[in-house]
Amino acid sequence: MKLTWDLKVLAKDEKEFLKIIKELEGILPKSEQFLKTLSPTMSTKDFKELIDFSEKTKEKIRKIGAYLGLLSSEDTKSQKVMQLQPKIEQLSIKLADKSRPISHWIKGLEVEGKKPLDNKNAERLFKTLPDHYYSLMYSRKLAKHNLSQEVEKIIHRKDINGVDAITEVYDKVTTNFLYKFKVKGKEKVFDNQEELRKYTYSPKKEERKAAYDALFETYENNKETLFTLYAAIVKDWDQERELRKYKSAINMRNLSNSFEDPVIETMLNTCKKNKTIYQEFFKLKAEMLGMKKLARTDLLAPFEKKQKKYTFEETKKMVFDVFNTFHKDFATKSEILFKENHIDSHPRPSKRTGAFCMSVNSTIAPYVMLNFTETRRDISTMAHELGHAIHDLYSQELPLSVSHAPIPLCETASTFAEMLLFEELLKNSNKQEKIILLAEKIGDSYATIIRQAYFVDFEIQAHKAIPQGLSEEQLSDMYFKNLKEQFGDSIDLPKNFRYEWSYIPHIFHTPFYCYAYSFGDLLSLALYAQYKKQGKSFIPKLEIILKAGGSQDPVKLLNKEGFDITTEQFWQSGFDVVKSWLKELKKLNHSS
Repeated sequence: MKLTWDLKVLAKDEKEFLKIIKELEGILPKSEQFLKTLSPTMSTKDFKELIDFSEKTKEKIRKIGAYLGLLSSEDTKSQKVMQLQPKIEQLSIKLADKSRPISHWIKGLEVEGKKPLDNKNAERLFKTLPDHYYSLMYSRKLAKHNLSQEVEKIIHRKDINGVDAITEVYDKVTTNFLYKFKVKGKEKVFDNQEELRKYTYSPKKEERKAAYDALFETYENNKETLFTLYAAIVKDWDQERELRKYKSAINMRNLSNSFEDPVIETMLNTCKKNKTIYQEFFKLKAEMLGMKKLARTDLLAPFEKKQKKYTFEETKKMVFDVFNTFHKDFATKSEILFKENHIDSHPRPSKRTGAFCMSVNSTIAPYVMLNFTETRRDISTMAHELGHAIHDLYSQELPLSVSHAPIPLCETASTFAEMLLFEELLKNSNKQEKIILLAEKIGDSYATIIRQAYFVDFEIQAHKAIPQGLSEEQLSDMYFKNLKEQFGDSIDLPKNFRYEWSYIPHIFHTPFYCYAYSFGDLLSLALYAQYKKQGKSFIPKLEIILKAGGSQDPVKLLNKEGFDITTEQFWQSGFDVVKSWLKELKKLNHSS
């Protein structure tokens, strides 16, 4: 059962794609008409029509943007994408140029020939659109970071032909990598990273080591190229930060995520304080595996000599059974993606690695990409990505521009779905299976909480140092020091892991994105703890959070439901759950 997604609902073919481009170009003059109506005293009817026009335009753009993005993901060498990409880029420039004066006016900025929108009238107009109110008011709060229309016009063009192209080059370069997997004098060459990464979970120590050696040998051989790309991204980010007068590189990301710096700082500091939980776990894992000490290449070592394989059908059934038990609406929403062929399931040459969920608009279900390789980990991945889709479908009733939750909250449903799966598996397991599940879950929580928090710690340092002048070797040394801090003396670190930074796509594509995983996982642990206390009465609270999308202040939204994310105590409550797993694991292991 290998699924490939159907993109016809986005665009039947190249001809329809170009037709939609033409339609959008045809409505460009309407923006000029709306510009004429702008006035602090304009009617609420005219303002609603303006926002409605903007939403409908965005829906069409999102549709063709998703079409190209998904085509590129299923084939990173697609000639069709190379041919069509400039069309959507040029359209993006034209639409942005037409809408920018309107956007500036709404934010309260100066627009030639127009009286500025004062706070009183902004309140009057925005209140007529409750779903948009928070977003529109927040845009006025961030208006001080906007530049003149002419400068914004230049930056937009620069991004399309500059930093966006650089991240595309990173994807193309790394997708074309070949990996030489050498064990006991025999060599295999992989052209797909997913197939190689399977061996990082091998029960054989030499295969795990060989997989990481093959991975990082390839990245090390291309380190100068990858450093050049990363340095360009960092410098571009820093220059824009300086122009826009953000306090720091991460401040630019935090505010775009609707969070003030102290919230994220508190969460990241709490992560650092709790790294010892995982250092203790790695020492226990070594003991459980009969090893004196783990090497970094052993972190994913399984506890079973022969790992069970799962078919795609079995995996789907396990995930859906869990969703049905929790809340039938979770399963109903997930089934939409299968019925509408919105899933691409298995790895193949030139397909992008990893997994993701892509939302489209209010009338089209999201798409999910998997790279299914029959492992138990693939069960969690399916639950995670379907969790994203469930979140998107809950917030789909909102206008497109406010339907997507801030990035850290985007991980709420996905990691909560993983928790549901884990608890169900744990409940139906014998003692030995419980030991394995607990150990794997603690290992997974390391990967999604501490590892991601330290990626961000590295980024903070890199974004300060690279603009001042830094070599590739110095950056790799900086990363290796970062690894030593998070692991302490709990494991042995092979030197080739100093190049791991170049293998993390998020730091190239979306600087400081990674803290969203730490945030989402810890939040989900807190949410799940409440679910265990409250039972089914908790579900409406979760639905309120999921339905809110990006239409509300996330701190106030969560506080209203009983979660104060501004305090260290809140984040510590998530780690307390992990501590309880470790305590239970020790008890089970030492009594076996």
